Amino acid sequence: MTRSTERPAVTTPPTTDLDDATALRHQLADQLAAAGHTRTPSVDHALRTVPRHAFAPGVPHPAAYANDIVPTRHGDNGMITSSVSAPWLQADMLESARIQPGHSVLEIGSGGYNAALLCELVGPTGQVTTLDIDPAVTDRATRFLSQTGYDQVRVVTADAEHLPAEMVPDGGFDAIMVTVDTWEPALDRRPGRGWPSRRAAASARLPLGHRLHQGPGGTTQR
Repeated sequence: MTRSTERPAVTTPPTTDLDDATALRHQLADQLAAAGHTRTPSVDHALRTVPRHAFAPGVPHPAAYANDIVPTRHGDNGMITSSVSAPWLQADMLESARIQPGHSVLEIGSGGYNAALLCELVGPTGQVTTLDIDPAVTDRATRFLSQTGYDQVRVVTADAEHLPAEMVPDGGFDAIMVTVDTWEPALDRRPGRGWPSRRAAASARLPLGHRLHQGPGGTTQR
């Protein structure tokens, strides 16, 4: 019998792009660790695990894994209206939030990538809810989370100033992360003033310009 020398058809995509993305992801994680933005194994593991490029399709891998924002939407005037946050800021916020396995976390501002990082931190016994007022943003987040295997994240289209009561778990959220631009009035963290519980208010993380607010009276400068 003569053995055929014909190669079988390729039914899976080449691994070159995946290998490239993995190398860039680990390079970024090394950079964040060296700069002190990541300080715990859990956050480091999340950053090395979640494929950032999958939440910015069409963006070259080196740009997706640069330590900078990745614009995802622009307004009619050309200004950026939505983006994947800069990795250094995401790492700082995740570290300061001290999220543990089993925690229930609310993210305000749905890009998808940060919700996936949170999902890695809370583990299978935790719950991540990501919320945005823009249905185009939540549709995008839902799609990318499903494609990357994080479809257990609850994606909600709503105004964060008036949280639907059914969104809040018994006992409240263990942490809230605000990943959209905010302003000083957002620091009014009294329960009933937009914050579903005193525990969540105390653990909220809000980026204000280049500042990272870490609970009442606590600020880290960047």
